[in-house]
Amino acid sequence: MSSIPSAPELPLALWWVVAIVVSVGCVTFYRSVAANRTQEMMSIAGILVALFGVIIFGASHRFHLEQLLPMYSSAVAAIWFAGVGHRPELRELYRISAESGDQHVRMSRPLTLQATASFAIILSLGVWFAARA
Repeated sequence: MSSIPSAPELPLALWWVVAIVVSVGCVTFYRSVAANRTQEMMSIAGILVALFGVIIFGASHRFHLEQLLPMYSSAVAAIWFAGVGHRPELRELYRISAESGDQHVRMSRPLTLQATASFAIILSLGVWFAARA
């Protein structure tokens, strides 16, 4: 017997809304910190690659949308919330990366901590909701 309660059952239409909202929010946020057109396009391409990856993975492993949409939504939300509140720092990191061509610019400890916590907490929620399906 598990001590963790099961996730509430949410309708599939609501998961579509959540997936669209977090996708648009993530792209909008990261486009706002991009230093050039290439970085803006990469923020859009990242979401599209994730979306097609989920579709291909789900089809090849016979997952249902009730499982895939919570996982996709949580992954994109984790990426989005990893940077929320750090827009000036991210803008500077993107600028340095664009000018130097170095893709390995170091983040500050607070940003690293927030990104780590965001991934751990939000992805755990996605697994919790996906396990319900």
